[in-house]
Amino acid sequence: MNQRMKITNQGVDKLSSLPDDQLHKILSFLGTRQAVQTSILSKRWRHVWTTTPFLTFDWYDQLFPYTHSSIIKFMEHVLSNRNHEIHVSCFKLFAVYPFPPSFLTRLIRYPNEHNVEEVDVDLEFHRYQPFKLSTFSSDTTQKLKLRAPLDFGDSSKLYCEWVLPVLKTLHLICPPHISDYKLTVSCLMCLPALTNLSLDGVELPESLSSMCLPVLTSLSLKRCKLPQEVWDFPNLLILEMEDVPLPENMDDFFSALVSVRDVTLHFKQRFIYNFTISCPQLVRLKICTKLITPSNCNREIMVVAPKLCEFCCTGIFKVILDVHDLENASIKVWDANQFHNATLRQKMLAYRPFIITLSKLCMAKILTLDSAMIEGLSAVLDYLTRVPSPFKNLKYVKLPQGCEESSISSALRMYLLGGNPGATFVTALPQMLGLSVIAALNLIH
Repeated sequence: MNQRMKITNQGVDKLSSLPDDQLHKILSFLGTRQAVQTSILSKRWRHVWTTTPFLTFDWYDQLFPYTHSSIIKFMEHVLSNRNHEIHVSCFKLFAVYPFPPSFLTRLIRYPNEHNVEEVDVDLEFHRYQPFKLSTFSSDTTQKLKLRAPLDFGDSSKLYCEWVLPVLKTLHLICPPHISDYKLTVSCLMCLPALTNLSLDGVELPESLSSMCLPVLTSLSLKRCKLPQEVWDFPNLLILEMEDVPLPENMDDFFSALVSVRDVTLHFKQRFIYNFTISCPQLVRLKICTKLITPSNCNREIMVVAPKLCEFCCTGIFKVILDVHDLENASIKVWDANQFHNATLRQKMLAYRPFIITLSKLCMAKILTLDSAMIEGLSAVLDYLTRVPSPFKNLKYVKLPQGCEESSISSALRMYLLGGNPGATFVTALPQMLGLSVIAALNLIH
C-alpha cells in the first residue's frame, strides 16, 4: 500500500507523455494564442504548437489582451515560425479589426499555399475590400466557409472563376451591410464534388437550369430569395429554408425533389400562399412559424409523403397530412408568452382552427406536446368534447417535463387517448422505442 501511494505522489505528467498527434488533437480545441502559450509548460511542449495542423486566429475572443499592432505581430510570428513541412488541415480566421492589405493578402493565400482542407474566414469588418473568388482557389480544400465581401464576377460570363475540384461543403454568408449579394451560375459550375451548400443572405442565380450540381445532397438557404425557375437537384436529401419567401409556384419546387428525405422550413412571418409538399421519399418534416392570427388561418400546407416518419410543427397553422404511417408527431407553440395575457376567447379563436391540423395527425403513434399547447387545448375543451378522438394508432402522449398526468383534465384525456384505450401519457419514451425511432431517422444521413 505504501509503495502504491509513493508512485501516485510522484506526480507523473501523463499528458506530456502522449504522442504529438494526440497533443495536436487537444490543442485543436484551443485558439492558436492558447496553443502557443503552452510552450512555456516544459521542454516537451516548447515546439508542439509549431507542428499542430490546426490554425485558429479568433479575435472575437474578449480575453485577448493585445492591441491591433500586437495582434498582427503575433500572427506574423506564428506564420513565420511554425513548421512548414507540416500541412495545415484546418485554418480559421475571425478578424475584428481591418488588416493592412498586404498582410491580409498573405493571410488569405496561406491556406492555398499549405494544402489546407478546411477554411473558415470571417472578414465582415473588411467591408471596403471585396475579394475575388479566385483568391480562394485550392486543389485541396474540401470545406470552405466565407463571411466576407466577395466579388462574384460578371453573371453573363459562364466561366469558372475559382478552382475547387474537391470542395464538398460551401457556406457563404452575406455581411449585414451588403444589400446585393447574388450568386452567379459561373460560381457553381466548377464544383463537381459539392455535396453541401449553405447560403445566408446570398441569392441563388436566376437560371437554375444552367447550374449543374450532380452530387449535391444538402441545401440550406437563409435570408434568400428563390428565383422563379424551378431547381433541378435530383439527388438532394436534406433541405432547410429559413426566412425565405416562398414563390407562388412553390409546389413545383417541392415536386422536383424526388429524393429529399429531410425538410425544415422556418417562417418568421406568415406564409402568403397555400402550397403542397409532395415528396415521395420524405421521412422527416419540420415546420416552424409564428402565430397566425385567426383572420389568416385560411392558409394551409398540404403534405403528400407516404414515407413520412416524423412531423414537427411549431406555431399555429393548418397542415393537411396525406401519409400512410406516422411514427412521431411533435406539436409546439412558437412562443408561449404570446398567450400570457390573452383572454380565454382569444385563446379559443387562435387554437380552434388548429384542431384541423390535430385531426390530420390521426396516424401518429407518438404525440409530443409542450406546456403551451396543453394550455391551449384546455382553452377549447368545449369544442373538443363534441368531436371524437382522431388518434386511432396512438401509443404514447409525451408530456413536457414538470407536467403531471393528473393535471390533464378528463375531457382532454378523452380527446387524446379515447381513440385507442391502450394509449398512455409518459414524460419519457421507453428506451427501446426511442432508439428505434432515432435509428430510422438516422437513415436520412
